[in-house]
Amino acid sequence: MHRRADVDVISEENNEQIRRLDPLRLDDDLRALPALNMAADVAALVRALGGALPSEASIAAFTTTECLAAMRDLGMYLGSLQRHGVSAFEAVPGAARSFQLLGRRTRMIPRDTVYHYTSWNPIGERERLYTGHPMERNLINAVRTCVPHLARAVDIGRSLLDEDPAAPTHADRLASLTSHIAVADTVMSGVRVTVAPEFFARVLRPFYEDVRVGGRAYMGPAAAHIPIFLIDLLLWASDRGSPDYLQFCAEVASQTLPQWQQRYAEWAGTPSVTSRVVAALEGPGTSSADEHVESSARSLRHALQTLTAFRGKHLVMARRAYQEELRLYELGSGGGSVGLLEEILALTRKNSAMLNATAGQRVQLP
Repeated sequence: MHRRADVDVISEENNEQIRRLDPLRLDDDLRALPALNMAADVAALVRALGGALPSEASIAAFTTTECLAAMRDLGMYLGSLQRHGVSAFEAVPGAARSFQLLGRRTRMIPRDTVYHYTSWNPIGERERLYTGHPMERNLINAVRTCVPHLARAVDIGRSLLDEDPAAPTHADRLASLTSHIAVADTVMSGVRVTVAPEFFARVLRPFYEDVRVGGRAYMGPAAAHIPIFLIDLLLWASDRGSPDYLQFCAEVASQTLPQWQQRYAEWAGTPSVTSRVVAALEGPGTSSADEHVESSARSLRHALQTLTAFRGKHLVMARRAYQEELRLYELGSGGGSVGLLEEILALTRKNSAMLNATAGQRVQLP
């Protein structure tokens, strides 16, 4: 019987447990990875991946957390080979099988994800890096910092959909959710200073390419797959998003953590918090209920403004990284275009403005 661990929650305890693990004994070998990539030594990368592949018996004996750590480490070779134009699954016999088994054990896709590369990546001298450059460390640490806060925001979001906007606690829950989104906004401000667009576009971006396993393409470890899309879905996008953005959300959801796939399935067909608050503002109510709804509207407006600030910074960075003279790819590492980011930002602002207009008919929001 497999020894299971609860990996469905991004918590510091689980993250730290996975970071400590080295089930394939690759700590020393992976320190050489940046040098192999700098030299474009494909032959050495192929040998390293082939020698690191665990047997089916080993995978069966691993705990779930050991499977995650193994996928993390094999994924570094996978992304490196892809960056040099080589499919690991064609160059290394048995690689596809190992990745598929590890994905099956963890109920995730058969390759590494942004969580393997950031949240579950060791900190310090054992950190797994494609380039070894300080800017790569800065980007990893930025995502590692904000993901637990976004996970908490998603957890709070579950209670929001079960609660009437006129409930006394609704506004407080929204305010708490917003405080966690604000961490992502602060982190994005730091990324703008510590990661040059040129470095991301021309050095890091090639390591995040899609790979094909079993006839299907799987996205690389892109920061676009952190659960900000779920927060959008919850707050406004489930019934107010564009077809292009909703299609993007569906694709990202299919390649994220199992519990966030479940949240997506629950929220995709549910009225958004914005729609619920607007309906409450427009409906009849008692004076005490009116006061609570208006408070919820203020908290929701703040949440949308915080999302707008985050999206605005992301858009500025994406425009710089994907300007014609820098870019190597038309689409971002998460599969979205700069045009899609512009659309998401415009829709977030539109919903915030609509909320203000509706609320303004009842009370002047400060």
